Amino acid sequence: MCLRLTLFAILSFLLPLTGQAGKLYKWVDDEGQIHYTQTLPPTDAHRARSHLDEHGITVRQVDAAKTPEQLRLEAEQERLRQEQQRLVEKQQAQDRVLLRTFRTEDDILMTRNGQLQAVDTTIRVTQSNIKRLKSTLDAMQQDAAQLELSGRRVTKNMLRDIESKRQALEDAYLSIIDREHDKHRIHQSFARDQQRFRELKKLAKDGNPVVEAKASFDDALQNVYDCRGNSACDGPWQRAKAYLRTHSTTPIKMEGDNIVITGEPLEDGDISISVSRIPDPKKGSTVIFMDLQCKLESIQSNRCKNDSAANRIKQGFRTALGKPL
Repeated sequence: MCLRLTLFAILSFLLPLTGQAGKLYKWVDDEGQIHYTQTLPPTDAHRARSHLDEHGITVRQVDAAKTPEQLRLEAEQERLRQEQQRLVEKQQAQDRVLLRTFRTEDDILMTRNGQLQAVDTTIRVTQSNIKRLKSTLDAMQQDAAQLELSGRRVTKNMLRDIESKRQALEDAYLSIIDREHDKHRIHQSFARDQQRFRELKKLAKDGNPVVEAKASFDDALQNVYDCRGNSACDGPWQRAKAYLRTHSTTPIKMEGDNIVITGEPLEDGDISISVSRIPDPKKGSTVIFMDLQCKLESIQSNRCKNDSAANRIKQGFRTALGKPL
């Protein structure tokens, strides 16, 4: 009641002086004191305030001026809202494309399998080239050894050709690794599509396609060990060569600083192993790659893939060399 009387007293005193109504400000200072003034002091222009009419009724409310930090936070919130909206619109567009492209989940799997088969064909062609390169390199090494045994010097051209074949072999191994990464990207992309398709169609299925795709990739690259730098490769490289000697059923035909190759598989059950220490320029690191070959391997079939002994050798490679990828 006292505050109301005070307010009326202030109004009755101020308004006759000005002859104008509705020009009264109500504001609170830093100490919590309430002020009623006809003009707002410049030093308090940043404060929250109320505009009152001649009856003391608030006709307008003005918020306090925002601090630079508050303005920055508001701008960041707006940026995040806009980015969120962009993501929503992008996802909606992707969903429309997904539903227009595939009618059933089987359509997704058939398209994925077609792309994977194309990559597998490229891998099998590369494996066939690897077999040819190994045979050629073995013959060149034998010719060089015969020259040395006969007391003649190996020519620079022959040494250059041998090094060229070695490099071609390493490039072929790195190509296989790249194709396996391509297969992983295909698996992951279609796994996400499959999972989203299930959500949009409200299909209840067991398993998580994305997790399954990751497991498939890990299995495919069990014969690849990433050293994360040349200096870290010395120990694993020595263990890789020991692993080759333990598990290959054919004798070593060539051994260099960065590559060891055993002879071709001639009998049923033979397993030929090659290991290479290969710089991977895409990752900026070095990988150790193990290649397995079985008898009668061809572009049409990969007998090592279905050979239990070969699979055990592949599965134990990373563990034998050290920490997994």
